[in-house]
Amino acid sequence: MLRIPKNILIVFILFLSIAILFIDIFTYYSQLQIPALENLREMFILLMAFFWFLLIKKQKFSEFSLKKKLFYLAMLISANYLVATFLSIVLNPLYSRMFPPRYQSLSAIIYATLISIVAIVTLIPSFLILKELFFYKPRRRTRLYLNSFVFLLLFASIGAFIQKSSVLQFSYQPEVLAFYLALAVATPLLFHNDWLTYLPRKEKLLYFFLGGLVFVETSFLFDAAFDPHLAAYSISLATFTFGLWLVLLLYLMIAEFKLMIYLPTAKAFDRKIKEVNSLYNLARTLNTELEPERLHQLITQLTARVLESQSTWLEIYDEKAHTLKVVSHINLSPTQLANNPFHVNDGLNRILIKEGRPLLLNDLAQHREFRHILKWKRDARALIAAPLFSNRGQLMGILYATKPRPFGFDVDDVSLIEGFANQAAIALENAHLLQESIQRERLEQELKIAREVQLKLLPQTMPEVEGLQVVSYSLTAYEVGGDFYDFFQFADGNFGLVIGDVSGKGTSAAFYMAEFKGVIQTLARTLDDPLELAIRANEIIYRNMERRSFVSAVFGKYDQRRQQFQFVRAGHTPVIYCQAATAEVQFLQPSGLGIGLDSGDIFTRVTRIEQISLLPQDILFLYTDGLTEARNPHGEEFGEERLQQLLAQCRNENLHRMKEIVFDRVMDFIQNTPLHDDLTYVILKKR
Repeated sequence: MLRIPKNILIVFILFLSIAILFIDIFTYYSQLQIPALENLREMFILLMAFFWFLLIKKQKFSEFSLKKKLFYLAMLISANYLVATFLSIVLNPLYSRMFPPRYQSLSAIIYATLISIVAIVTLIPSFLILKELFFYKPRRRTRLYLNSFVFLLLFASIGAFIQKSSVLQFSYQPEVLAFYLALAVATPLLFHNDWLTYLPRKEKLLYFFLGGLVFVETSFLFDAAFDPHLAAYSISLATFTFGLWLVLLLYLMIAEFKLMIYLPTAKAFDRKIKEVNSLYNLARTLNTELEPERLHQLITQLTARVLESQSTWLEIYDEKAHTLKVVSHINLSPTQLANNPFHVNDGLNRILIKEGRPLLLNDLAQHREFRHILKWKRDARALIAAPLFSNRGQLMGILYATKPRPFGFDVDDVSLIEGFANQAAIALENAHLLQESIQRERLEQELKIAREVQLKLLPQTMPEVEGLQVVSYSLTAYEVGGDFYDFFQFADGNFGLVIGDVSGKGTSAAFYMAEFKGVIQTLARTLDDPLELAIRANEIIYRNMERRSFVSAVFGKYDQRRQQFQFVRAGHTPVIYCQAATAEVQFLQPSGLGIGLDSGDIFTRVTRIEQISLLPQDILFLYTDGLTEARNPHGEEFGEERLQQLLAQCRNENLHRMKEIVFDRVMDFIQNTPLHDDLTYVILKKR
């Protein structure tokens, strides 16, 4: 792009606009039609528009917030409409009935000149802002569509000037066909309004009404401001402006329609976003707090804040006394604490411990067996509770919350308190392990303690997946490493897994691993697409990870109904696919960017999803780079070629035997050389 100083551009624009005005006045009074002068005048108009484009391009709309972009767009359209309305009242322009229209009065020259300059000044930045909205979450061909639209519209505009034709009257002239082809090419762009989805409910409602007003202004803009004034001023400018106006009008119309569809579910969507953010914030907060007393307070406070409960309390299980004790509470009186009916493993507690899941009592008065709770706490009408279990299935405590009105909680609150309880249990168990380590080994090094935390975050048992056998192995090279893997369920119930490697070593890598695991576990509850899971995880991790750190990972999903494995490779090592039918061993390496390297646009554009139809005995081998980069005493790496040959040789073995063979071969290769990186792999085999 040309780099012309701002002051020079302004001088050029003023000079060209004045020169065009003088040419129009001269032509009007002399009644002379000089083709060379008309061509020079049209060139001046195109240069004026181009210089304004260069000037306004310096504003860098890409750095504006979404709210600021929408505000500027509304202001530009409103300014155009108001100026046109004012000028139409003050001036009374007259034109000939022929095409292109000819000036019939001096007021027509002034009106057309002013309204054309206003059109250039407002529509070019409006289109640049619209471009930013197109690229909010760009698709693969977004840029191609946009560039093609602009090129075809320019061709149609110049052609309309040369032929003195109107694109409003359809014909088979090249410039007319180019104009309608430009609109056709722009059609996919009209639906690029994903930014609407993530607006809070209040903003959706506000933009719906304000957008309706702007849409009305835009729809009247053509008759009130552009026709026939722009055509009298410049056919090429009128054609280009008409194309931009149509795209802007249609985009606003589709956005209004989508907002109308989104509004009924906006409250539920906001609730889900709040749940995800709350669970993430809870996981992040709890994972950074290892003092049990402080953890108890945080769990109670965060639960009360998110559930908006009147009373909240946490009871911790004493293994020796086999009783529960309130360790943190909100809005419980000393009398209520002294007469607490929940301190024994009976009644409601027995149900919670036996079922192992949250319990919701939306009207305590309707449950005869629990009416004693009303006597204990008269302002409690709705109660929700969730047990806290460790990774080993041991009871750690129970989390309670109440509200003073019946049906104060809903099913979303059940999911929310369950997520809170799971995260709290992990945090409490980690804190408990830390305290035990401190007591047992006194001032043991921080890395060794953190390693215990990391190991607890890895799956303790292999999942049972219908039609699929799963085994895994992980060996850390340092006290604490960055390799991790996890299994979970997507929102549609299908089996999901993630294997990854956090850059760096030591405690920072382990805590990033814990944070990433919490994000994945939280997001997977509401998503069923591994690509969307990767995109959403990247957006969250990017905001909270140091710029020098990142996570490489593979997100996988086994679609049981379709017998397919779908995966996304976010800057990680390839997935190895062993086909039973052909005995072929392939490295599958779709494009993808590491988590935390980009805020979202590049990540979304680069990262691709791949899917494989699995047949019986097919094997998928997922691993971290510590396996292929393991070195022998001569500094030689194990490498992908050796791994490929090894898998081809042992693919017919029992899966557990195959896991052992891979580990033994790597250990034989490196001999006594210490591992310089973590070694982790997961093997899947179709039954």
